[in-house]
Amino acid sequence: MIKILTGDQIKNIDRKAVEDLHIPSLILMENAGRSLYEHVMHICREQTVENPVCTVICGKGNNGGDGFVAARHLIENNIQTTVISLYEPFELTGDAKINHDVLSHFTDIININGCDLSKISKIISESDIIIDAVLGTGLKSDVKGTANDAIDIINEFAEGIVISADIPSGIDSNTGKVLGNAVFADCTVTFFAPKIGNILYPGAEYGGELYVANISIPEYLLYSSKIKDFEYSINLITHSYASQLLPIRPADSHKGSFGSVFNIAGSTGMTGAAYLCSYASLLSGAGYSTLATPKSLIPVFASITPEITYVPLDETQIGCISSSAIDLALEKSKKSSVFLIGPGIGTEDSTKNFVFEFTQKMKDRGTSCIFDADALNCLASAEKLTLPVNSIITPHPKELSRLIKRPVEEILDDRIKAARDAAEMLNCIVVLKGARTIIAEPDGTVYINPTGSSALATAGTGDVLSGMIA
Repeated sequence: MIKILTGDQIKNIDRKAVEDLHIPSLILMENAGRSLYEHVMHICREQTVENPVCTVICGKGNNGGDGFVAARHLIENNIQTTVISLYEPFELTGDAKINHDVLSHFTDIININGCDLSKISKIISESDIIIDAVLGTGLKSDVKGTANDAIDIINEFAEGIVISADIPSGIDSNTGKVLGNAVFADCTVTFFAPKIGNILYPGAEYGGELYVANISIPEYLLYSSKIKDFEYSINLITHSYASQLLPIRPADSHKGSFGSVFNIAGSTGMTGAAYLCSYASLLSGAGYSTLATPKSLIPVFASITPEITYVPLDETQIGCISSSAIDLALEKSKKSSVFLIGPGIGTEDSTKNFVFEFTQKMKDRGTSCIFDADALNCLASAEKLTLPVNSIITPHPKELSRLIKRPVEEILDDRIKAARDAAEMLNCIVVLKGARTIIAEPDGTVYINPTGSSALATAGTGDVLSGMIA
């Protein structure tokens, strides 16, 4: 796994590196700027760009300072480089001011305020590579003024490759939101660790390809302090980490070695959801998959999936699971090891009562469940909702909105916070679906799944997901 940080957390890490480890902040800025330079050279080699023309656009904070350092290294290595500063020298402070002044001995620095914007646009349009070092991870409010002008010019006139330093200027490092306006980069070189804004959309789209640069901050700083207020508890799932979690399947195993999934799913008109979740369980490795579904639907399923076993449940007049089916469902589920309820069951009153009672009985048994789709919509109407221990819920934002009684807009505004709050409130694991699925545990630990694509934005993929989880 890879740790993901907020803007405040990386600021805290920087402070620890400087104050506790006595690493001069100038060295950290030097390493960050040099990593930008090295990435420019990597791109030039990879794309065989000969005699590249570069432009570096710098703000006044540490992000701008990183840009000044990168420009110095480019010039030292005979790369034709133009440097544009958004601020006068007297407006700069700290390490950014020091590196600006050093760079001024290597080249003339153009100040955007004293220059015709059409000239700046021409410089950008004629550059092979543009480094965006305007705004960094500390941005809290909408972009305004000269920074907004610079972002507009980059987005409109850049024909070369745009590289953002740490995070595309204008992206909220804590959420990935666009704060009024943001640079569309081809790639981003982020320092020490990815920021949430690099990983979550729309920030991930604005940032292009993401590269993490080592700037000599030791990784152990992420683990050296007591976890407080969810400090350093957001993780990016990697391929190797996921692979290590998969259980080994012994060569001398049999179907009884791999558990039995009990699926409660389906209603008239929603047979596809039941088929997809129960069959996905088998295809993902379960030894058995049982589908408990309205009895009139079983001939349909049996004709296409003979591998699945079936439990015929009493149904309502419109073909939904009836509350009178509870005893049979409980009896037939005793020997199963995993329970999934919800895909395609509908929200008829009788079905809701079935869901409420089944949930309570699973809680009494001490057995965890996976709740998906309509099971979540049924449970959302409960006056007081408590789930079986170690249960998993798999909502999309609208389903989570119904469960925790918050507007969808608030959930979309900060998906990590919404998933964490729900996990703590319901004492369960929350899988908040979407582009970059958020997985939250009750203790505040969060995992972000970076895989998938818009190809998954189609009917049925959620049902398959719930079956795979089971």
